[in-house]
Amino acid sequence: MYQVLDEFILELKYQEKAERTLSKYKADILKFLDSIKHESEITKDDVLLFKKMISEGKYKPRSINSYIVAVNKFLKWCGNEDMKVKKLKMQMKNSIDNIISISDYKRLLRFAKKLNHDDIYMIMKIIATTGIRISELRFFTVESIKSSFYIHVRNKGKDRDIILTQELARELRKYCKDHNINSGRIFNLGDLAIWRKLKKIAGAARVNKDKVHAHSFRHLFAKEFISEYNNPLELADILGHSSLETTRIYTRSTNEEKRKKLEQMKIKGVKK
Repeated sequence: MYQVLDEFILELKYQEKAERTLSKYKADILKFLDSIKHESEITKDDVLLFKKMISEGKYKPRSINSYIVAVNKFLKWCGNEDMKVKKLKMQMKNSIDNIISISDYKRLLRFAKKLNHDDIYMIMKIIATTGIRISELRFFTVESIKSSFYIHVRNKGKDRDIILTQELARELRKYCKDHNINSGRIFNLGDLAIWRKLKKIAGAARVNKDKVHAHSFRHLFAKEFISEYNNPLELADILGHSSLETTRIYTRSTNEEKRKKLEQMKIKGVKK
């Protein structure tokens, strides 16, 4: 089955799936194959046992369903569609949480400067101002910001323009000049290095570390855009979402925002 897995991944590659997607599918299916402790043919009992194993483990429902999707797709490709298992039923969330606040964001920027992490300062500002994915930082080159407010990107098989504000464009040009960056990519940090620096800054700033990661600034941008303009369709275009449903999550409020609304309601308990 391991050889068949390689053929399946090759098929996905020919379908022009992203490298990250290929790695994820391979890792998930390998976990399934490694869970089988016999040398006989795979049966549906093996699939059900795997589902039970990951369901009783440390995984969240979304991660469990991700494994199931990968395994089901592999089984279908192998001609064993009858072995597919059902995903877990998930209640639709009506709140979005773990999004940093504007005050947290400003505090993180101050501490990035204080700790001389000018690169992370700019990265936080770029994501919070444009809503890009961290993987799209590679498109920020000296050449791309020289004389335009638009950076054309091709990511996940889709083309779009990242829009820079005048202020951000000026600040980026100054950053390049101050750090003697004359050509090519402006930032050469890997995702792990960025993650580590963000956690260090969050610790120094006393901001909840669980909320501080590169994608949280994309969430902040999206939430603020919806709050200001209430236009999910335009936001979907800016963020590069294929489905409007993905964008609609930002129209929901956080539990903290709901609590504050309840505090302001006129219907209160009777004081003793």
